[in-house]
Amino acid sequence: MKAVNLLYEALIHEEKRLPPLPCETVTALCAVTGQRTICLPRKHVIGKAFTDSSAFASPGSQFVSVDVFYAWNYGYKTDPKKKMEKKPERMSSWFCDGETWEELNRQGVRTKVFQPNMPPSWAAYATTSYKKHGSIHAKVNSSTSRFWLFETRQVDCSDMSLVNEWWTVLNKALRDGIGRSILETVDCPPYLISKVGFTVWRDFEEWASDKKLSALYAFLCYLLPSQEELKDGYK
Repeated sequence: MKAVNLLYEALIHEEKRLPPLPCETVTALCAVTGQRTICLPRKHVIGKAFTDSSAFASPGSQFVSVDVFYAWNYGYKTDPKKKMEKKPERMSSWFCDGETWEELNRQGVRTKVFQPNMPPSWAAYATTSYKKHGSIHAKVNSSTSRFWLFETRQVDCSDMSLVNEWWTVLNKALRDGIGRSILETVDCPPYLISKVGFTVWRDFEEWASDKKLSALYAFLCYLLPSQEELKDGYK
């Protein structure tokens, strides 16, 4: 099963936010998923400006499945006088387990990442760019795996002991006065080193030096609480 199939299963019941099919369907090979299923001609789903086809399972096919059509166009409004809603598969972070679809903000992503018990099957996408189709790249997780798609990077959160360990260190560094942008790059200007203390910075830099280029490190930096959250007592 692909992530887009999970999305379709969760969304198919929300008829008011799904567009009508633009033409008759046929059984064919879906370019996106590589599955032989009910499809539409590719031109009704993918425009000429589309740039992410290198990730398709069968890029040479001229057909795209109904699953993909609905998942990518979810957000449609039936009232022609109202503007189309945003299409959250691409224009928001989300979590889907095949039964429910949740649009997430950064705080919502954080909550899901640290949720102790996960569904038997799920996929999730976190984005700040709102440009990519997350369902092309997101992995479908089992009960033993925890992969998040963060922009175009696969983040393995399966080892939650490790995730919590890194999270604790990053949160302490944030509270020690090292800002998010400095944590992301591990490049601290001298004036800030003087402010937070040389030992504090040295210890953090040594810890982060072999982690800073990893997808997990970047993802956890993204999830760190904002200054507003800290002022409101986030722990």
